[in-house]
Amino acid sequence: KDDAPKETAGTTERAETPAPTASPETETAPETETAPETETAPETDEPGRTVREPYDGPISPLMWRVTDEDGHSLYLFGTIHVGDERSETVLDLVSDVLGGCDALAVEFDAVAYGERPDLMLKDMQQYVLKDGGYVSDRMPDDLYRRAYDIVDRAELSPAFYLHYNLAWWAQLVESAMLTTYSDLDVGYGMDDLLISFAYDREIPVLDVESAEYQMALLNSFDDELYLMMIEEGLDSADTYGDDLNDMYELWLSGDRDGFWTMLTEEDEAPGDYTEEQIAMIEDYNFKLVDERNLAMRDRAIEYLGSGSTVFFAVGAAHMASDAGLVKLLTDAGYTVETVGY
Repeated sequence: KDDAPKETAGTTERAETPAPTASPETETAPETETAPETETAPETDEPGRTVREPYDGPISPLMWRVTDEDGHSLYLFGTIHVGDERSETVLDLVSDVLGGCDALAVEFDAVAYGERPDLMLKDMQQYVLKDGGYVSDRMPDDLYRRAYDIVDRAELSPAFYLHYNLAWWAQLVESAMLTTYSDLDVGYGMDDLLISFAYDREIPVLDVESAEYQMALLNSFDDELYLMMIEEGLDSADTYGDDLNDMYELWLSGDRDGFWTMLTEEDEAPGDYTEEQIAMIEDYNFKLVDERNLAMRDRAIEYLGSGSTVFFAVGAAHMASDAGLVKLLTDAGYTVETVGY
């Protein structure tokens, strides 16, 4: 959502894990727990979805070439996990470079993962409440009704997830917000387009991380943080679509400074949070971005050392900051240059 991921306490990292659209067969809604009776939103109450004028400048998302002292190269490309038909133009722009590489490296191969329902089911089971309780018992009544409503309106079958924890519902609400308030589509996510291209050209696809790792990470924080994420997400309905569109347009234009400034502003915790809550948000942002950047840097160095030319494509939020891959690899002594199209 990692699209580009928004690394804030108000949202999970978009599309780092598959959108929750199916549940284990044993998780059908129990007869003893029913949907809130007041969940149908009035037609006049839905926040407006302002459609802004499409960006009409040159499309040129940032790409870098990293070179070691032996002349081995690796390409860095920051992706965004949602988009529109213009993402296909981006694919055309990078196709020559990708087509000349020995492998594509992504956060994880979503195509291969999608063909392993056994692994998906296993990863999802960690989100099921171990005591057999209901998620409604872990949220204030009003927040639960609002969360159930948006998930229901997005047709994501909330009744299947009554026994799932707050970490899962934070992701579920994020998916519902995207479906309901944005005209962008995960089907145009750059990661998936690159993976499909690699499969078509028989280019090996490498996992920088794994779906298992990402899902465990997103399930590793305190319930209070997930409650804040759900509430902030729901409260952002009026601006959600515009904010996501703005981020996509900045990515398309290659505006590194504007893109990172927008992410940084969204990282800032509201003034009414306690010191403890701010610390939780900062810990979340560090683990979702900075800590993972260090592991991604090490993986990039490993690929460079292999002698193979790898197209290294991960969420754009992992590229542009002072803790991003571009600076980390520069500081490690590699030559990092912007590549034009």
